[in-house]
Amino acid sequence: MLHELSITSAILDTVLSELPADCNKVTRIDITLGDLSGFVGEHVKYYFELLSRDTPASDAILTFDYKRSKFRCTNCGKLYERSDFSIRCPYCKSMGTLIESCNSVYINRIEVE
Repeated sequence: MLHELSITSAILDTVLSELPADCNKVTRIDITLGDLSGFVGEHVKYYFELLSRDTPASDAILTFDYKRSKFRCTNCGKLYERSDFSIRCPYCKSMGTLIESCNSVYINRIEVE
């Protein structure tokens, strides 16, 4: 859970640095988390509440879009997304090869008043 502290601090710093001069309040922040990023949305929310106190972002709602990595089965050749922390093919249970990694975290949108 502790590694979310640094990414949450970076998210808050980015949001605050992008605010227009006439902005009074951040109302919403939409964030994408990749399944291989190692970050948990609930942990980010927890740290965000602590770090954003006394800032224009203190009452902002954080929403998360979770992206899953894609694999191709080495046995049956089907394309599938990782689920339940497994990289096994849901069709034939063989191992898959990673073809699209989702290990990033980024801000999609910031809403302000």
